[in-house]
Amino acid sequence: MAWDVAAVRRIEYERTIVTDSLTQTIAAIHAAPTRIVLVITGGGSGALSKLLEVPGASRTVVAGLVPYANAALVEFLGHEPEKFCDESTALTMAVTAYQRAVALVAAEDNDDLETPADLLGIAATASLVSDRPKRGDHRALVAIQSSTATQLARLDLEKDARDRPGEEGLVASLIIDRLADVAGIEMRPALPLGDLDRLTTRQTTAATAVADVWNGRRSITWSLPDGRWADTPPASPAGILSGSFAPRHEGHVGLLQVAEHILAGPVYYELPVVNADKPPLDYDSIECRRRVFTDKPLAITASATFEEKAAVFPGTMFVVGADTAERVIDPAFYDGAAKGRDAAMASIRDHGCGFLVAGRQQHERFQDLTSLSVPASFTDLFTAIPSDRFRCDISSTEIRNDSA
Repeated sequence: MAWDVAAVRRIEYERTIVTDSLTQTIAAIHAAPTRIVLVITGGGSGALSKLLEVPGASRTVVAGLVPYANAALVEFLGHEPEKFCDESTALTMAVTAYQRAVALVAAEDNDDLETPADLLGIAATASLVSDRPKRGDHRALVAIQSSTATQLARLDLEKDARDRPGEEGLVASLIIDRLADVAGIEMRPALPLGDLDRLTTRQTTAATAVADVWNGRRSITWSLPDGRWADTPPASPAGILSGSFAPRHEGHVGLLQVAEHILAGPVYYELPVVNADKPPLDYDSIECRRRVFTDKPLAITASATFEEKAAVFPGTMFVVGADTAERVIDPAFYDGAAKGRDAAMASIRDHGCGFLVAGRQQHERFQDLTSLSVPASFTDLFTAIPSDRFRCDISSTEIRNDSA
């Protein structure tokens, strides 16, 4: 006899001894097909214990992690975040947790496992009451990543209104509330918010084309200046200016315009949703960044390396700064092997691609193509943009730091 998994879970849920509304909500979560990896730092770790206390937790919780020390969070993310308690870090934590959920569930090799749509990466980062004076706000950010959507909740707590256990309990309740919301559980106890607490929540559901790129079902989609999505741009690009664009600034615009004059053809932007040494971008960040591209087409790709980009944009020049060009020729970025670098360069050449290189201010000195040790066999792939035609020393990192 074939068992209806949903029916079995419903029976088990109905048999659960419910002692309070929160337990009832958690029991409903365990009865749903949702499976999660939960990662928490800074506060709210009680959410994990509350989930585990209610029978059926093994169906929901794939893993729970508390990388509390900064070094532990760096190890979890694979890089050091600019800040340890902000929206960007929460979103990156959620994506990393989602990736771990996918990998762990795949490793179970069970044909009855839920679909990827039921897998969630949930992350919380908080700055709460401490035994040291805290000048900044008390806040918590909870991010949830699925294969199709990103949700972010921000809770700004009234300062000095609660002790540490009080703030911890509220953040734990918020984590469970957001999990229940995404799992489709309508029965949720109201959060005990005070009059001066502020909770904001936003959710970004990915366009189908973007979700297909993010999930590896296609290599590229185009966001057109009018906001439409398309399979191809209006004309084939002569050049591609790739970046994280966090944010896009006047240097990007000026560089693209100069590149169009040099290449005598259209140059478009590219936002890769995957990065060679960082987790993928979440859907919220993708949408926020692509929204400003109302002047030129923007390619959304899954191409983390220039070798991969060359296969997607054959016959195209990649417009880069000298700092990026330096990484392109550095064997350290090819597992330390010059052989790997040379194979990648040969593949880029075979696709008819090359690099148009602009100078950049790096560590108090100006660096351009002449500063780089380009291997002799690949010098033909690199063309310099003279500094008298373009120079802009501003960077996205500086803009983010100045606005912090």
